Amino acid sequence: MKKFLLLMSLSILFQSCFSYTRAIDFNAGEVQVNQKVKIYKNNGTERKGKVLSANKDEIAIIYSKTKQVLKIPVKDISGVQGSELSVVKSFAVPAGILLAIPIFFILLFAVAL
Repeated sequence: MKKFLLLMSLSILFQSCFSYTRAIDFNAGEVQVNQKVKIYKNNGTERKGKVLSANKDEIAIIYSKTKQVLKIPVKDISGVQGSELSVVKSFAVPAGILLAIPIFFILLFAVAL
């Protein structure tokens, strides 16, 4: 049971460590199938999803909110970002938690006295 709880807590922790930071040049063919992307459209909206197909005319993704296939024409896209693991978040979050727990207990005992 301990191993299961540890595994679940680590998976939740590392899930938050992914961010959309890397800009992708759509015209150069950097978009790959099964890649998680955030697409910025010309009208100001954003769409997050997983790429099904990409060609010179449109990009097809599985939209993360509705799980439906969206086909977005290239002329409507102003930018594309890819998802990658953020090393800073991966180390800063656990370090912050490890520092916060002892401080919490010290403050708790200081108030109790």
